[in-house]
Amino acid sequence: MEVAAPQPSDSNTVSAFSNSPFARKPMLAFAVLLAVNAMWAFQFSGARIATSELSAVLVTLLPLAIATLLVMPFARLNLDLFRPANRTILLDVFLLGTVGVLPAQLGLVLGVQRTLASNASVLSLTVPVLTAISASLFLHEHMTKLRWISFAIAILGVCLISIKDIQHAQLFSIEYVTGNLFVLASCAGSAFNNSFSRRALSRFSPAQVLVWSFIVTDLELVLIYAITGRGDWSQLAQLGPSVWWSLILVAIFSLGLSMILYFSVIQAVEVMRAALSVYMLPVFGVLFSAALLGEKLTPNLIAGGVLIFISCFLVTVYEEKQRLRGLKVSGDV
Repeated sequence: MEVAAPQPSDSNTVSAFSNSPFARKPMLAFAVLLAVNAMWAFQFSGARIATSELSAVLVTLLPLAIATLLVMPFARLNLDLFRPANRTILLDVFLLGTVGVLPAQLGLVLGVQRTLASNASVLSLTVPVLTAISASLFLHEHMTKLRWISFAIAILGVCLISIKDIQHAQLFSIEYVTGNLFVLASCAGSAFNNSFSRRALSRFSPAQVLVWSFIVTDLELVLIYAITGRGDWSQLAQLGPSVWWSLILVAIFSLGLSMILYFSVIQAVEVMRAALSVYMLPVFGVLFSAALLGEKLTPNLIAGGVLIFISCFLVTVYEEKQRLRGLKVSGDV
């Protein structure tokens, strides 16, 4: 089912006629982006649990395959993607799966196995910046003065939260260079997927774009496993409930529901605005640690979280309300 979601020729101006439920509802978009990042934050711990018993390729493939099957009934897939008129979108979907989803997911799993957690945490801070660069290159979005200020506030907040990781990071250690490169590839893949997906979303629904790009990645992972696999399919029958639950929860929330919500939001909100919300990931990571592991919330963590929250609010809610107010004054609404 094709979706008529008109997109402006200049991506810096979100179409007033967007079919997204988040159009002209900046507070709703802001709340959903917070929920999306909370779901993304769980993926790190879920991957660590599973990699203790399975290879990196299977840890990547299983939740992706589960997510594909779970979302497929809602996508109402047909062969529209393969029509000659949609050849460009078909190429975009292939690139999303190959350059976006595959390195983002497999690189993350391979990276956390080969580098320090502090290194991975510091490198993950590049995702919003890389997403903004991708949005500028592929969508022609632009940084405004408010966005520069908001990014600066968010980076300050992240530094407060991640000060221990920054102090203990060994980014240039030869011992961890391979793992660091995998994590960096994961960050680049996430940034590409977070921005480039909007091109396909101009013609197809979030569920369709998600499923088609996941199918591409699933097939590529099966091929990689066929070449490098070590026969650990037999270990699936021996996996404990905690591993299965981690894989299933990653599939449902970190890969399925969160991505559908994110794709729905960027149909109405510029990618650069949504990108800044990724800095909420360490905030939720700290909150999860406090709730599940009993870690204490320090003044630095609280202050950093407040700064990041403010920066995300400025670009997601305040800037959008200013834009809508300008449209009303000019009579475009």
